Amino acid sequence: MNENGIKEILLYGECVTLECKRAKSEVPKTVWETYSAFANTIGGVIILGIENFKKANL
Repeated sequence: MNENGIKEILLYGECVTLECKRAKSEVPKTVWETYSAFANTIGGVIILGIENFKKANL
């Protein structure tokens, strides 16, 4: 996914198919819970390096 694709996803903020994790220096432990939830439903996107938010100001 390129920068424009990520910006497009972020326009609507987190939802049932998008989760953002801060991930400052390592993969957060909570990423596996989200990964499992996405795997057991309709899927989704996990973006590392961005704090949780409702809607992006791009």
